[in-house]
Amino acid sequence: MTEYDRHFKLTETRDQEIVIFEEQYRSLRKEILDRQQRRFFIVAGAALGIPSVSGLKITGVMEGSFLLIVPIVVVAMSFLFVIEVNGIARAGRFIEQRIENHYKNVRGWEHYLKELQEAEELTPRVVKSANSSFLILMGVYFAFSAVVSTHRVLFQNLAEDTKVLEALGTFNGVWALAYLVFMIAIFAAWLVEMWPHLQFSAEKHKS
Repeated sequence: MTEYDRHFKLTETRDQEIVIFEEQYRSLRKEILDRQQRRFFIVAGAALGIPSVSGLKITGVMEGSFLLIVPIVVVAMSFLFVIEVNGIARAGRFIEQRIENHYKNVRGWEHYLKELQEAEELTPRVVKSANSSFLILMGVYFAFSAVVSTHRVLFQNLAEDTKVLEALGTFNGVWALAYLVFMIAIFAAWLVEMWPHLQFSAEKHKS
């Protein structure tokens, strides 16, 4: 029996509302699993990939203007992470309120998680701080990569024995200062947006 035939048979022989709820539940659970997988790759890629690029940049293995946007990449990874966590919370909230609440005699998974949360048995403290730890790490990466990039702009095409004060008096100094101010503005905006998310979890935002 094909998937289409199975679905057709279900819709013809069972209550339409139940079928719709089942399909929604399956789709949302799959979305949650997919988002959890993407969140893992975002964390792994950001935590391991960004230091590798910055390290190669410091040693001079990698060159080019592309490396100057590494701080922007850090910001993008932070927002992608928050988007995935919020997506997980949104799907879980829909399952709890629109599907599980419809059947009062069935205690679904999302209600089970909520009961554990209310009993403070859902997650240990270290897990609750996982999201904030990642965002703090991204903030450290941003500051580090911004400083390294500013240093590169300041001393680009100058002699190796050039002093900082001498470099600041050149055209490079103007560009380096402008780049640093731009990075500080981005960091301030990032901090404003990320501050509410420094202590959250999908379970907490779902409730």
